[in-house]
Amino acid sequence: MRVTSSSPARLPQPTFEKLKAQLAAIDKRLATAAKALQDHRNTMMVSRSTPEGFKAATAKLKALEKDVARLQTTRQRLVDAMAVLRPAKPMRPTPAVLRGVIERHLQAGDLQFGAKAPRSEDILTKTEVTKHPFTSEASVLKSDPTKVIIKKTLTGGFVPGKPGDGTYSKPVPLSP
Repeated sequence: MRVTSSSPARLPQPTFEKLKAQLAAIDKRLATAAKALQDHRNTMMVSRSTPEGFKAATAKLKALEKDVARLQTTRQRLVDAMAVLRPAKPMRPTPAVLRGVIERHLQAGDLQFGAKAPRSEDILTKTEVTKHPFTSEASVLKSDPTKVIIKKTLTGGFVPGKPGDGTYSKPVPLSP
């Protein structure tokens, strides 16, 4: 019989959304525990109890304080973990970079036109380049900031394009 060593099972890493849901649950539990602690403090200040009752009330107060402190520590750990996993905001490419992308793809002739126009609310940034007889416009989408869609409009160099004019390319990579 042969015994082989195996690698330990991989533990799934929590995602940002899961951590956000856990944080919301911890916040609710923390609010409830903090309210219970404050209510108990108020009750202790008002009531006059026997020494045995005072001992029990003090023990309950310490237990509630410990519970609130534990929840605050758990919440801080979740916030720290979320800071590591927080999705980065998409970087906006500069107009010079977009002009370079347009120039590179027009010279290479590798654009495939005929794609659908992106919605205006989905566009992160765009830049125009005019090269007689076309006006080209590079648009970077919010959903995929690593790709560019290029719109080519026949303008003759002096006639502005109308809103429905032009054809859109399929997405091409932003970097070479």
